[in-house]
Amino acid sequence: MTEAEAIAKIHSVYPTGKKNGVENMRALMARLGNVQSAVPCVHVAGTNGKGSCCAMIERVLREAGYKTGLYTSPYIERYNERIRINGAPVSGEKLAQLVERVWPVYEACDRDGVHITEFEIGTALAFCAFAAEKVDVAIIEVGLGGRLDPTNIIHPLVSVITEVGMDHMQYLGNTIGEIALEKAGIMKRGVPVALGPQEKAAGGVLLAAAKGLGCEVIDPDAENVRETRQDVTFDVRLPGGMMKNLTVSLRGRHQAENACAALGAVEALKKRGFRIPPEAVRRGMGAVRWPGRLEYFGNVILDGAHNDPGVRALCRYCDDWLPKEKTVLLSGMMQDKDVSQMTKRLSARVRCAVCTQPGVPREMEAGALAEAFSAHGLRTYAQADVKKALDQARSIAGPEGTVLVAGSLYLIGAVRTLLRSEKEFADVI
Repeated sequence: MTEAEAIAKIHSVYPTGKKNGVENMRALMARLGNVQSAVPCVHVAGTNGKGSCCAMIERVLREAGYKTGLYTSPYIERYNERIRINGAPVSGEKLAQLVERVWPVYEACDRDGVHITEFEIGTALAFCAFAAEKVDVAIIEVGLGGRLDPTNIIHPLVSVITEVGMDHMQYLGNTIGEIALEKAGIMKRGVPVALGPQEKAAGGVLLAAAKGLGCEVIDPDAENVRETRQDVTFDVRLPGGMMKNLTVSLRGRHQAENACAALGAVEALKKRGFRIPPEAVRRGMGAVRWPGRLEYFGNVILDGAHNDPGVRALCRYCDDWLPKEKTVLLSGMMQDKDVSQMTKRLSARVRCAVCTQPGVPREMEAGALAEAFSAHGLRTYAQADVKKALDQARSIAGPEGTVLVAGSLYLIGAVRTLLRSEKEFADVI
């Protein structure tokens, strides 16, 4: 089986899978020998910042000398990115081998009336990869929610919950408290919980859930936050004492908040016997990379903000570092997002918007998105083709301006692929 054939098989599952809580996942993994139980895990949920937090934890552990696995979603450019060993995506050959192992089990489940989803297949592939590679620890990102997410069959060393906000309300609930309760579903009795900074309503729900399960809560706060265009530096009070002047190499003040959740997880792991010296924490935080999160390609900036909390964080960065009169927005969004609120916030920070379509089933038509921006008084252009839209945005911005790409991770992936095809950025991974 080739890499392309393997990926085609994975995607072929999308129309036939049936979500059934975690029962499908339990059935699938039972037939695969429950290999996930052999892998020490960190489990990360939240509305925003999950991927960045996972990347921080992984890099710190790697700097401390541990062999790591990392499972995240969605991918930006290649499916392989979802499963990483020591920071590197699995090879095409390895992915094909994993699919060859899992596919007959998937087919057997299907014959027995257990209709596995594409995300469940991907999660099984990751667990199999991490067990085969004998990683010391795997960082597992929740796909959606927490309580009923396929990843929620693990018993982790520590549970982590980053900022909880309003997103996926059709699945998780219509209030911040209801959504927080779904995220709290990853907590396990007696397992420590690391929390990022939370709104009061969400924080109350999470703390109550942790107390009911007898979970120790670790929730460091960032102090004295100093941001530059390139990174963020802060002080943080940890159970072992104050760590001052800690620099995170990801952009935006919100990364200090994500770092607090990551640092809480690191503290919990230290209590479980992991040797993670302060210098490994500093090296890891200073070296972490995560594509599509305020990522610069010359005068083009990619940011994966795709819901209102994410757009709020992006807007704070815009207010500090991107002059409105020099910033052109390239945007594509999904129909099921809070488009009105997102377009309102972004319209106040940019000179004009070029609207496009990421090329996925839930996409919003470029003209309709342009109308949503126009409703807030912004000059807009509609161009469905992503490459033509990028060229148009660059032309409008000129050499002295900035093109800000935001609204959907699917759009970020499409634009990132185009940018990396250019000689100047060919070596960027």
